[in-house]
Amino acid sequence: MNLFEKIYLFCYLRKKEKALKNQKKLPFPVISVGNLTVGGTGKTPFTISLTNEFKKKGYEPVILTRGYRGKIKKPVIVTKQHTADEVGDEPLMMALEGFRVIKSIDRYHGGLFAINEFRFNQSDKVIFIIDDGFQHWKLYKDLNIVLVDGIRGFGNGRFIPFGPLRSPIDEVIEADIVFITKRKNEELYKKLTDSGIKNIYFADLKVKCIKDGDGEEIKPSGQKVFAFAGIGNFQSFLELLTSLDLKITGYQQFIDHKQYNKCSIKKILKASKYAELLITTKKDFIKLKQSYFNKKLFYLDISMQIEHIEELLMNLHINLDTPHDAKNLTA
Repeated sequence: MNLFEKIYLFCYLRKKEKALKNQKKLPFPVISVGNLTVGGTGKTPFTISLTNEFKKKGYEPVILTRGYRGKIKKPVIVTKQHTADEVGDEPLMMALEGFRVIKSIDRYHGGLFAINEFRFNQSDKVIFIIDDGFQHWKLYKDLNIVLVDGIRGFGNGRFIPFGPLRSPIDEVIEADIVFITKRKNEELYKKLTDSGIKNIYFADLKVKCIKDGDGEEIKPSGQKVFAFAGIGNFQSFLELLTSLDLKITGYQQFIDHKQYNKCSIKKILKASKYAELLITTKKDFIKLKQSYFNKKLFYLDISMQIEHIEELLMNLHINLDTPHDAKNLTA
């Protein structure tokens, strides 16, 4: 660990200590979905799948998200009418699934805002799900879920910018449940088990189909494909496309949460001039205008299969039907 990493760790631990001292609690259960590394573990598809599971069980899930790079700073209900520039790409992506999504830098105030706006009362079966919540200590969590990339693991084990770590590896023990995502990495499973973690499961990415701008499925057959995306783990995206036996003639990788401008779009068009189709992620697709691509742009629709989610909640004795402190039902 070099001097810069030591400074990073010192500041990280100070920030965590201060936040925990002033931690607040919402009057409904809170589940956090997060990771220890920078991007690429599949938090958004996992959160979408988890939210769907709770909806099926009759709960009223509300996703609380920071809305990375979204220009709106005050708490807001994310709707289909918003743009990724206003609320962030991932919050918009989740809102397009029909979920209740609150963008708020402070998730506690976001939760109170949701309670007031949606007029929840003590008898409602509300569950708050914090997207990217592991490092958000200001809000008490009833269940802490940590995702670990089954392809990359913890990388070189160093802190950013020298590696992918946002938190010390040993903090993984603070998770109630760890999910190894994307690939069933048995070696990583053993390392996590040896560290004392009892609840370790797998969550695999599943390709649903390729869709156009109207959400209609297409079936490319023998066509030349150019792939591009601005996500945390581009290699995983390429592997999913390769599994579909597509004829990939070229690809372009961008930084996570890429904000596309005329220059980057021209770069894509130039690199893909011989391709018949351009395929990206849904996260990137919602930030781009079809008119720039002459209706040749499509996206890979994926989902994440969460292993034994109902059994896990029962085994951990998480009583989600019991209301929390009712005095906090108003802001």
